[in-house]
Amino acid sequence: MKYLICLFYLSFSAIAFSQKNDTTIIIQLLKSDYGTMLSMDLKNHISNCTEDYLLIEDGEIWNIELESKWYKDDANKATARKDNFDFKYIRIDGNVAYAVYNLRSDITKEGKLTQKNWNESTIFRKVNGEWKIALIHSTPIKQ
Repeated sequence: MKYLICLFYLSFSAIAFSQKNDTTIIIQLLKSDYGTMLSMDLKNHISNCTEDYLLIEDGEIWNIELESKWYKDDANKATARKDNFDFKYIRIDGNVAYAVYNLRSDITKEGKLTQKNWNESTIFRKVNGEWKIALIHSTPIKQ
C-alpha cells in the first residue's frame, strides 16, 4: 500500500512540475514576443505564433498579414518600451493553454512617453512540442 501512495505522489509531482515548467515557458514566450514590437522583429514574432494566429486589437481582427503591415510601418517604431505584466490566471490543458493578464506599457516614440493599459487574454497551442501563440485578445482600459 505504501508503494502505491509513493507512486501516486511521484506521479502527481511530475505532473505539477511539468505544468509549472510549461507556465514559465508560456510567460517567457509572451514577454519575448512583446519584445519584438520594440525591435520590430517581424520574423521572430511570426516564429512565436501558430499558422492560424489572430490578434483582436480594440475590436479589430488581424491575421498575421495585417499585423505584418503594422510591424513594417515606421510610424509604429518606438525608441523604448517597457512592458509590465500582471498575470491573473494561466491554465494548461494538454496542448492548449490560456493566460489572462493586465499589461501596462511605457512606450517612447520621438521623445514622447505614452502610457498604455490593457486587459488581455492569450491562447497558446503546442505545435511540434513547442508552445506558440494562437490568439491574443487585447482590450484597452480607458483612462
